Amino acid sequence: MSLPYGFISLEDAQLQRRRHLLDFYGQAAQWSALLALLSYQLCFLVPFLLSKLRPSPHQHRKEHASPVVSSFEEHPLHKKQNAVSTWARFHWFLDQHVSWGAQTSSWGTWRVILIASGWLLWLSVLAVKDTGDDYLHLTKRFGIIAASQLPLHYMLALKSSWSPITYLTRLTHEELNPYHRALGRIILIFLSLHASFYLNFFIQKSLLAKRIRDPDVILGLLAITTFLTLGTTALAWVRQKNYFLFFLIHVTASVLILPILYFHVSHLRTYIIESAIIYLILIAQRNTSVQKTPNAKLTRLSHNLLSITIPLTPSLSNSKTFHPGQHIYLSLPSQTRLRLNPFTIANLPKKDTHIRLVLRALNGTTRLLANTIPPSSPSKTPSKQTTIPLNIEGPYGSAAHFPNLATYNRILLVAGGVGATFTLPIYRHLIEQQEGIHTKAQTIKFVWAVKSIEDAEWAFPYLDAKDADGIELYVSSSSRATPSPTTRVREDEDEGMELQERERLLMGQDGVVSGDSSSSHKPSSLPPNLTTYPHRPNLQSIVTRLFATHQDDPHPPTKIAVLVCGPAGMGAALRREVGVWVRGGKEVWWHNEEFGW
Repeated sequence: MSLPYGFISLEDAQLQRRRHLLDFYGQAAQWSALLALLSYQLCFLVPFLLSKLRPSPHQHRKEHASPVVSSFEEHPLHKKQNAVSTWARFHWFLDQHVSWGAQTSSWGTWRVILIASGWLLWLSVLAVKDTGDDYLHLTKRFGIIAASQLPLHYMLALKSSWSPITYLTRLTHEELNPYHRALGRIILIFLSLHASFYLNFFIQKSLLAKRIRDPDVILGLLAITTFLTLGTTALAWVRQKNYFLFFLIHVTASVLILPILYFHVSHLRTYIIESAIIYLILIAQRNTSVQKTPNAKLTRLSHNLLSITIPLTPSLSNSKTFHPGQHIYLSLPSQTRLRLNPFTIANLPKKDTHIRLVLRALNGTTRLLANTIPPSSPSKTPSKQTTIPLNIEGPYGSAAHFPNLATYNRILLVAGGVGATFTLPIYRHLIEQQEGIHTKAQTIKFVWAVKSIEDAEWAFPYLDAKDADGIELYVSSSSRATPSPTTRVREDEDEGMELQERERLLMGQDGVVSGDSSSSHKPSSLPPNLTTYPHRPNLQSIVTRLFATHQDDPHPPTKIAVLVCGPAGMGAALRREVGVWVRGGKEVWWHNEEFGW
């Protein structure tokens, strides 16, 4: 063996001290997670206290009228503004997804990677400290610290808003998911080291043939095999190829690993019991959130576009709080596998007195829903709709924790295909907030890119003439549908204005693939004030208009919000364009609605 660790013999007192240190550092690793979450509250407490002790001045610094550079000392307010913009740029960097070459890292953003790296470093310190030169002490330490993180790992999977971590961090399940994945990888690293070090010890001491038949070693090998299976099937390419396989293995292994570790060694049982309790709470929370809707109407809008309309019964209205942009999970009473994918609520349920979902029937769960529409016989009119019972779970989503968008004077909403199911309710809500206000302090722009007008028709019944003023509809295959005579068709942009990521704008994700191009379609009646463009949107031009300042503009862009829902290429391209202005000192609240596991 190489120094500093070796196989040493310990007396009873030394063994007892090693047991004490193992238990102590295991508990330290667990409780330090709570300490980190409590420390995170300072991110909210410090700015709140500063705002109370030193309120923002009401007067703004005047710009110099003379072109001569002033020699006076910089104004304190200007210094504060510079500090704020620097902090905003730093936050923008932290939320940037990491790319390795042409591939985007499955670890997520720089923020997630930095926090996960810091936590890995901290746990490594706890794994090594006070182990001396005792090889077996180090080996056991890796195992107990990995087990101490299991309760936190299971808690990060809770979807409910009353999750302790959600309450402490103000982050939703969707925002916590990357940390759930990162912590899972850290646990896998520590358990792999624990198993590898033990196997090396058995080989070096010629004990492998004997110990491989002992129950604790068999269970240990079964545990590491289960974790490796979890980690392998959770890789992005596996999830994308067969999500149901990933989900089935993930749920099954998450249950099986607890009794395996419980009977592996007795010293881990406290952490296993805690994890089991949290897992039972997770199941109970999801089941208690489910409500039955016996009369949901499923309508086929086109070859692969479906609409689900769920009446908002008094029980649903009283028990659910809906925010624009949230999503729900669906399941048929006889098909629990449907509760895998989120479906965005495409309308304002309380205002419209129903829940509207719009989705594309591609594969898996969406195809299963489409198949519930009875097939038509040659002698009958093709079936367009049916009534089915559904179970609803939710609503979920970070939209419930958005800042007050009414305080932003410029808002840009961008959607690709049925990504508008997320942006349209937010747009309608913002427009409603402006009603009754004589002087509009907001400029709200909704950019929607579709393959054909047919892909946008589902939204027209929800749009009045006044609502369509701020919408720009970009139709890349305009030959399939002819706008009504009252619709404004714009072709006055430069021909060179093409969207970045041209080939991926309307391709590549569920909800953005066009319908059957061979189907016939009658001219549609669009809202009269809707502006359409017969080409793809130019994001650079759109973002430039968003940040442009005019001398006669009564509301210059001081607070800007950008929200996008669509293909990965669209979100990445829009973020690059907005990032140019953020690095130039503009403050932007950004949200990219994308679903993961």
